[in-house]
Formats: sequence, structure tokens, C-alpha cells
Amino acid sequence: MALDDPTLHLIVASRHFGDEDAVRVQSVLGRGVDAELQQAVLALGIGELDGPRRISPPPEMGAKARICAPVRCAGTLLGFLWLIDDGHVSDDQLLDTAAVADQAGLFLYRRDLYLQRRQARCSSLVRELISADEATRAGALGEALDEELVPKDAEVVTAAVIRAATSQEDGTEFDSGVVKLAERTTSMGSDPTYLCLPRRDELVVIVAASRENAGDSALATIRRLAGALTERTGVRTTTGVGTQQVALTAAHRSYQDALVAIRAAQFLPALGDVVTWDSLGVFALLAKLDPHELALGPHQAPIVRLISSRNSGVLLSTAETFLDLAGDVKRSAAALHVHRATLYQRLARIEEVTGLDFDDGGDRLTLHLGLKVARLTGSLASSQSR
Repeated sequence: MALDDPTLHLIVASRHFGDEDAVRVQSVLGRGVDAELQQAVLALGIGELDGPRRISPPPEMGAKARICAPVRCAGTLLGFLWLIDDGHVSDDQLLDTAAVADQAGLFLYRRDLYLQRRQARCSSLVRELISADEATRAGALGEALDEELVPKDAEVVTAAVIRAATSQEDGTEFDSGVVKLAERTTSMGSDPTYLCLPRRDELVVIVAASRENAGDSALATIRRLAGALTERTGVRTTTGVGTQQVALTAAHRSYQDALVAIRAAQFLPALGDVVTWDSLGVFALLAKLDPHELALGPHQAPIVRLISSRNSGVLLSTAETFLDLAGDVKRSAAALHVHRATLYQRLARIEEVTGLDFDDGGDRLTLHLGLKVARLTGSLASSQSR
């Protein structure tokens, strides 16, 4: 026996005695089936069944015949009860399956109500903890401690934002996945505590733990959540992780840092899908600025001229590599896979175009910072792709 939710993610399975097939093994080990198999099974029309039915999956599925009983309560489809059909299930036993499905429906309905109420309380708590208002944050902490929703001695607090990496014309599927993951991840009253606030296209997470129970790092937990959300929704995510704080009332600082990290990640794909504030370096400061202030304009004329020049992609890459490596000619030539003479020629051309002097520390800073601004705003990537 196995019980799935409406998207065929496994809720619970009974012990097996050699009757399992490849599909059941995949479901138990992976807590669900892959997207292609999920679509094929749902295409059998199981969501429209009005009671237990014998299902004969196509041979290419590699699945044995099954009995599928839709699990409903108050007219809402809550999942599916599955029995591998060995040919010994009588019609009377099929009716018994319907009774078990009804009981499972009542259980799942009550569980969902509990999870929804708990998640609503958690969402309110997170919203207040990341508020800009100090009194609101202090009030939220007092309530959380009074209701024993967080560890009393929480000293390790990290916030993260997990966001859909691409905009969706219809965000319904992602919305549903965010809410479901939040309901099952929220763990108020435990140590560590995971607090989740689901929004239309993102999940805000606060991880709070006492010092002795912070062994399973917040970053590792957040990576698992991001992976689980991508797996559940099929939508790639980008995650920003804020700085570690030492008090729950400081979660808003970590949250603001997470927003900066996720903003930088949009233009810096080399950072990966999970970006921490601590990994941003100078971008942490630049990403805090208003995007309109970062836009290339007359005050950044040297960069504008370099981007507009002939062979701009090569010159931009050379300048950034050279400055990133602190002006080390040997390492720069090796990184760019060119001879030193070629590097010197390119550097001279860059000085000619920009009007800057690599021997002047101020000019170096102007060019280096301008290149980072251009990369952060996407100007550098578009120029180097030409």
C-alpha cells in the first residue's frame, strides 16, 4: 500500500514483501516519481475516478497492475491510495479499499487544516521578524518565546530568500509548490527552528538554532530546501543567503543581506544558484545601491568608451582579469592564455581608449569599480557576448 498526494509525491508506504515494482521503489526512495512518469500516470484520468478502480499501466511504464482509490474529503481531492494488484483482490475487498480511502481522506483533511493554521501563524511571525519597525520585531520575538515557537536561547539566526529564477506567465504551479514546501518545512518549537513565509514567486526562510544544535548548518538546510522546491515545481530557483546573526530580532538584517545577494545573483551567474552575502565581496556594497544610480552614464565615461570600442569583449575581459589579479602580468597572461607581449599590447589599447593610466592607483580603482558596476548591471555580459 502507498498513499500519494495529488501530485504523486509519496506521503506514506507500507512494508513490502517482494511484490514491489520499479515504480514503487522509485516512489519510496525518492518520495515521489519523476516528472515524465507523473504526467503519464495522471494522464490515465485517475483524478476523475469516483471510487477504487483497477488500473493497467502501459507496459512502457514498467509498473504492475494496480488498484487506485482517490482520496477525498468534502469533495476535495487530497491524494491517491495505491495497492499493487496481484490478482487476488476480490470485489468485496475493493469496497474495503474505498472505506480505507475515506478514512485516509479525513486524516489528510485534518492534517492539512493543522498545517495551514500553523503555516499562517508562522508566516505572520516571519513577516514581523523581518519588519523594518523595531517595536514590531520585538513584539514578534516576545510572542514567539511565550508560545515556545523558537528556541529560548537561539544564537544562530540566518535568513534566506528562495526565488523563481525565471518569471512565470502562470505562477500557479510554483505558488502551490512554495506553500506545500513551507507547510512541511516549518518546525516551530524545535531546535533548530525553520520558519517559512511563502509568497507568490519566492520563499522566505529563517533558520534559528541554539549554539549547541547548530551543527547542521543553515546553509546546508537552505540548499536542501532550494533543491526540494525546484524538484517539486520544476522551476529553477535562485537563492540569496544573508549573514549569520546572533539574535532573532536581528533576522531582518540577514533578510536584507539575502535580498542583496539574490539581486547580485541575477547578473552574476558565475556565483551559482545559491549565493551568500559573504561571497559577494565588493558586489555586496554595489548591489545595495539604487539600480538607476548604477546605470552607466557620463560619470563612467571611461567604461562607456571601453564598452563601445572595437573588440570590446576582449579588452573588457583583459582589463577585469588584470585588475582582479592585482596587476600581476604573469598570472594575467596565463589566465587569459596569451603571451605577455600580447597582454601589454591590450593594456596599452585599454589605456588609449579609456584615458586612464594603469600606473595610477586612482585610475585603477576607477576602472576596476566601473567594471564591477557594469557586470552587476548586465552591461559587461552583453558587451562580451558580442
